[in-house]
Amino acid sequence: MLVVIAMLFSLVVALTTAFLFYVVKGSLLVSLTMGGAAFVATMTLALGAFSLLIR
Repeated sequence: MLVVIAMLFSLVVALTTAFLFYVVKGSLLVSLTMGGAAFVATMTLALGAFSLLIR
């Protein structure tokens, strides 16, 4: 269940980041790259935090 919550939270952060970069920069490639990077970073941090809470 925690993995699902982490994935949904990461997806929201990634889509928000991609949208903001698309509005500011106007470049689709930059917005997709930054959205993907935000997804990976948030997913890693969320899973790390959840694994510490489970202990």
